[in-house]
Amino acid sequence: MLLACPPKYMAEGTLVRSPANCSYRRISMSFPSVKRHVAGGKMGIVALLAAVREDCPEAVDYLHRKAHEAKEIGRPVQWTEDPNSKLGKQLIRIHASDAVRPLVQEHVCHGLNLTFVNCCGGIVGGDKKNQLELVDFQIACQAGPVAYADC
Repeated sequence: MLLACPPKYMAEGTLVRSPANCSYRRISMSFPSVKRHVAGGKMGIVALLAAVREDCPEAVDYLHRKAHEAKEIGRPVQWTEDPNSKLGKQLIRIHASDAVRPLVQEHVCHGLNLTFVNCCGGIVGGDKKNQLELVDFQIACQAGPVAYADC
């Protein structure tokens, strides 16, 4: 069953009433150009992928380069980026969506797996990690041998 977004989340720049404090704030979509791509006749995967490429060009290019690097050296490539930078924000938008991440894996990263942890780091390539491996990696990134500054 597909769930639709609540109307308050449907349009870029829509005013949203916050129930917590009865104030209004502006919201924005992760991939705002998707509306234009759909209006232009693109559908489904084609529309979403076009929006990802347009709205997150730095992250798409970065992940594509990391995929080539992983293929060249024959092993996964780990990365860390400032989550408050333009690139970091785009990487978060791509990795946070269960719809977008697999599209980027297939169409940008040549089928290589993407792993994302700690809001600012990830891996391109390698086998898909199981839950225990992800937990261990998350802890290592925060408190272990590969720890880096809290974001």
